[in-house]
Amino acid sequence: MLVNFWATWCEPCRDEMPSLRTLRERLRGQPFEILTVNYGESATRAREFLERERLDLRVLLDPNQEAARAWRIRVLPGSVLVGPDGRARSAVIGEIDWTSEEAVKAVRALLPSARPGGSGGL
Repeated sequence: MLVNFWATWCEPCRDEMPSLRTLRERLRGQPFEILTVNYGESATRAREFLERERLDLRVLLDPNQEAARAWRIRVLPGSVLVGPDGRARSAVIGEIDWTSEEAVKAVRALLPSARPGGSGGL
């Protein structure tokens, strides 16, 4: 799973979102999910942004930034790759192109079908 923290006012977050959608499409059919967490905004604001940008991503709201604090996210966008065992494996601070070979390789290394011993690091 990829957990991505974002906000509509964050330009790098907005720039990164299409690559999240493309990554999800690229890995369709595999045991992989993307969960985005909106940082401190209303449901209406987040929904309007996603509709306007035609982004069909799963979103949780974090209106009081409690989840961000729990995950130690201090910079947006912030992303955490979570392994099949539920443990955080890699963290990314700032914008990343999730369609890059390096990012896709890191995600694939965490999939259950990946060979054992993969580092999964970015």
